[in-house]
Amino acid sequence: MMIAPLPKNETARLSALKGLEILDTPEEEMFDEITKLASMICNVPISLVSLIDETRQWFKSHHGLDTRETPRSLAFCSHAILGDELFVVPNAKLDPRFKNNPLVNEPPNVIFYAGIPLALDDHIKLGTLCVIDNKPRELNENQIQMLRLLGKQTIRLLEMRKATERLEIEKLSAERATAAKRDFIAAISHDIRNPLNSLLGMSEMIRETDLDPTILGYVDHIKNAGEVILHLVNDTIEISRLEENASVSNLEWFELYQCLHILDSFFKTETRRKQLEFKLQNFTNQNLLIHSDKRKIEKILWNLTSNAVKFTNNGEITCSVSLETKTNENGLLLIEVKDTGPGISPEVKDKLFQKYNQFVPEGCGISGSGLGLSIVKLSLEELEGTVKVESKLGEGSTFKVSIPIVWKLEEKNRNSSAAGVTNLNQLPKFSKQQKVLIADDNDLNRKVLKSYLKPFGFEIKETSNGLDTERELLNSLYDIAFLDIEMPGKHGTEIAKGISGKPNRPVLFACTGLCMPEEKEQILNSGFEYFMPKPYLKEELYAHLTDIAKKHP
Repeated sequence: MMIAPLPKNETARLSALKGLEILDTPEEEMFDEITKLASMICNVPISLVSLIDETRQWFKSHHGLDTRETPRSLAFCSHAILGDELFVVPNAKLDPRFKNNPLVNEPPNVIFYAGIPLALDDHIKLGTLCVIDNKPRELNENQIQMLRLLGKQTIRLLEMRKATERLEIEKLSAERATAAKRDFIAAISHDIRNPLNSLLGMSEMIRETDLDPTILGYVDHIKNAGEVILHLVNDTIEISRLEENASVSNLEWFELYQCLHILDSFFKTETRRKQLEFKLQNFTNQNLLIHSDKRKIEKILWNLTSNAVKFTNNGEITCSVSLETKTNENGLLLIEVKDTGPGISPEVKDKLFQKYNQFVPEGCGISGSGLGLSIVKLSLEELEGTVKVESKLGEGSTFKVSIPIVWKLEEKNRNSSAAGVTNLNQLPKFSKQQKVLIADDNDLNRKVLKSYLKPFGFEIKETSNGLDTERELLNSLYDIAFLDIEMPGKHGTEIAKGISGKPNRPVLFACTGLCMPEEKEQILNSGFEYFMPKPYLKEELYAHLTDIAKKHP
């Protein structure tokens, strides 16, 4: 018996074999199908996918043979990997290299052997696809050709298996990274929203006092800075959701007029501070209803307009909206935001919609997060819309958006609180004094909420931890309860679940900095009627109270 010498590239060969991470893995159907097919084509009882490591030949597939490995010193395949072509032994008993081999004279009685080397890059021989019989024989040309083809297929399967495994690892790693990023953003959002609630709330309270105009100007600057931070937090969450395709389209019928009315009110105030003129040109019917994702369309409108206001120091900003009807149901919502700002150079224009591209025009001393236009672009991709930019240096820029929508007209009665905007001088009326509980471990947050509720004359009780809050709600009757979610002692969702069966349970508000979509859904499912994210918006609070006054007069 002759033991095969080691290949000249043995070190590289073993490294490549181990790199496949296939040794000692379970049987796999795709390899078993190869050996079964090889056995049928060559009309032999045994076919193997044999891989040669330092000391053994190990069988990834072993059709017709029970064992999964034999010593390398006895392996016919050790000889086969020394060449490039099919290695054939017609009768091992007559071959001086094998006639004394125990595998020949004892089971499995290898008399006939034919093995095609499994080669990576034509020179790294990992092992063989081989066929074995216990009697002398020859293969015809057709069988040899088919064995070669099956050998190539086996190599492809080995490479594909490794590539698939690598993809799975990369996918798992990406999923973990995405989850970690999401958790990080959620934690940062929560930690920023709580102090922002105090900052913006206190700014609002100070503005309502009789102070020197200069001091009120300082307060406005503080409030504006807080709102910039809040927009940055919201934009970071939004682009994170869009990038990981976790932003679910929420298609609904809504009034375009309502969105534009709010936009107009807000930016008329904002531009007045910069001594700019803001024009809203709504060329659509006031009774127009649109079926699309309201939140994404609002994001597009607000981000484009906000950018125009931010980078324009003189002149005007015009937001034009029109509907191009295609059929009685389908159309294009056309949005055009034009400014008289410094304009955008051609080389910058190509990078405008890239994330974190902080474009700062010449002569403009302000920069943003670089997220707004990225959100516009990603939102439009989800809505199957488009955006084009026209700009001249020194003259201004125009952003043109086109969004496919479904539309219809529906008559609406519009009163003084047009478009659902709460008139703060016409507060909702309750038939009796409401008993209200405010539960929050942060004293400033409680003060802000109390100041917003002051005009209603409610009877208000305060608690600062979860245990006292639950005790109050179980032992006393309240009409409305504002619960912070993360309080010491007991979580707000646990408290809500704990009083779910209580008769005359109060209307529950979830007041929290936990604002990721999945967090909001989980909180509302625990038993809260209203979700009020921090920092609180007075208009949103009053709208909720108006709703409660109608339902529980």
